[in-house]
Amino acid sequence: MNGLILCLALLLPAPAGAYPHDAALGAKLKREFAVQLSSSAAGRELYARLEKTKKYKALRVLVRRDKGDAFAWFDPDANAVYFNSRFILKFFDAKGFSGAQVVEVLWSNKKVRAELVKYAHPIYLHELVHALQCYLYPEYRQDAGANPLEFEYEAYLTEDMYIHERMKADPALLREFIRGSYTDIYTDTVFGTYFDLSLDPEKYREKIRRHYEERLGGYLSMHEAAEKRQAGLADSKILAYAGGRVGEYAKDKKSLERLRREKAAYAAFLEDFYRSRWPAFSADALLFVGGIALEEKNYPLALDCLAVADANAAKHGLTPEALAALKTKGAVAVLEAAAFVRDEQAKMDTETLAQHLKALERACGATGRPFPEELRTLRAANYPKAMLFYSEKLSAERDPARRDYYRENLDFFSAGAASPQD
Repeated sequence: MNGLILCLALLLPAPAGAYPHDAALGAKLKREFAVQLSSSAAGRELYARLEKTKKYKALRVLVRRDKGDAFAWFDPDANAVYFNSRFILKFFDAKGFSGAQVVEVLWSNKKVRAELVKYAHPIYLHELVHALQCYLYPEYRQDAGANPLEFEYEAYLTEDMYIHERMKADPALLREFIRGSYTDIYTDTVFGTYFDLSLDPEKYREKIRRHYEERLGGYLSMHEAAEKRQAGLADSKILAYAGGRVGEYAKDKKSLERLRREKAAYAAFLEDFYRSRWPAFSADALLFVGGIALEEKNYPLALDCLAVADANAAKHGLTPEALAALKTKGAVAVLEAAAFVRDEQAKMDTETLAQHLKALERACGATGRPFPEELRTLRAANYPKAMLFYSEKLSAERDPARRDYYRENLDFFSAGAASPQD
């Protein structure tokens, strides 16, 4: 068991020593983030759940430098949400500040702190969800020997519902981001899954699973964790009795029983969480983002959001009104996108044109429409060029996420170049 605890500890960034203004800055950030988050129903619901726990009142917010890729993380042992000062400096385009200096500037400068809170609040909310999970299931990570993948399913849906609510109240940032006139490292990240929604919750969760299990590692589904612990317990029973370690075996058996209880309880919660929220949220978010993308003439995004009402759409619990709205707006998006490509093709580079044609092809396939006749020759000419473009990009890229993106596009355009679909 000690080995498991050590393994889990290694998955979290190591905290640094205390800085003079830690407590004062943490209190300010905790209070100012709470003001932001409590302006939404999703945030208020999360705080209501947190305040029922015994540990939330003592939760700290700390700023530390770490070499890892996490913008922020929750450490259950420290009962603290950590923000990575390395990314705070990137956000402010600043260099040469030590960790202690970043803490001091944030503590002393209200305007700087307000700017961080303004753009990083969805990331903080995500980590608060993890704090709540650890409060409610304090033994789970230790018993499972891994971080539970299902915790991310809840955290991302909570974050995306929160973002959706905030963007509907004030869509200015969303419009700027969609038209390409504004971005920052935090906004780019928090819009990631929000722009990647679908009507199918399984597709949504599968993308999260791939990211955490295949790219990051250290995550297991609750089902896999229970099976793994059961197998280990069965293998160790004879050895435990033979070696006189009956007490250790009994302890491991108790751990497995607790793991199963927490798995069952959380699975029931998560099923209800998605069932009660997903259908209305996903349809509304797709219509909202797709509508703004259409207005801003970001046709690939508009098509990805609006042209999704395929033959399976009705089974995801949408209301007839939402389904009809998606079908209508999806048809409009296809027509507008086709006209845009036809009129603007000469101004587009290979990648831009390829992404428009790809979005059109997928939208037509999903909604049962034929690909526009007047664009078939253009598609046949562009796809081989796109295939070469993404092949070269993939060969030169080392970042795993970007490699996945280039590979997915290479596969799509290779298949299309070999056998264009009508």
